[in-house]
Amino acid sequence: MYEIIEDLIKNGYFVGESHLKGKNLEELQENCNKLLVETTSPEKYNFGKALRIGTLEANRDINTGIYKSFTTPQLKKVKGKVFPTGCNFTEIFISHEFTDAHGLERNGYLHFDRIWTFKYFYYLTDVESCDHGPLCVVPRSHYLGQKLRIQDFHKPYEFQRNRIESDYPEIYSEVQSQVTPILGPAGTLIVFNTDLFHMGGKVRDKQERKVCRLHMRKERAP
Repeated sequence: MYEIIEDLIKNGYFVGESHLKGKNLEELQENCNKLLVETTSPEKYNFGKALRIGTLEANRDINTGIYKSFTTPQLKKVKGKVFPTGCNFTEIFISHEFTDAHGLERNGYLHFDRIWTFKYFYYLTDVESCDHGPLCVVPRSHYLGQKLRIQDFHKPYEFQRNRIESDYPEIYSEVQSQVTPILGPAGTLIVFNTDLFHMGGKVRDKQERKVCRLHMRKERAP
């Protein structure tokens, strides 16, 4: 747990390569693949298919592979450290990215989230090169991201700036060369807070990326 917390404080993110292995990884993959096949996505997603499947607790008994992957003893301790008084938002998302033919989604641009969120992020497929659309981050950018987010906090949501290239071009020119792709095999865990500058990579033709994410936060506050 302490290694995760130290990396979060210093860099804004932690990467645990092959955090899930064997049966635990297989159960998570089977659970997610079944949902991707059987569930209709209510909204268009330019990169492929995306699902929102409800809260962590709502999935305890119906999607046990997913639930267990986000409630390991280590991850429970990290969550308790980040949210000592608890959090009231724990939503699970699954996505299957397999195309870039329809243009970029909002997450395809370097950004920080307008609503601060703490995320556990699992690769369900091997992400071995930039062709697989890895999550990309700017290490140590989370302190600047926090400052920028708070500056616009009291504006209407649609007027809050968060895209680095278009909203903060001078900053983008400084950090563009620092964008770092996160590669890893299926089962790799990425933990980060969304003040960190980040973006989803483009999945090249005939490649794919599947991920499962847990989003956590308290009531919205600066």
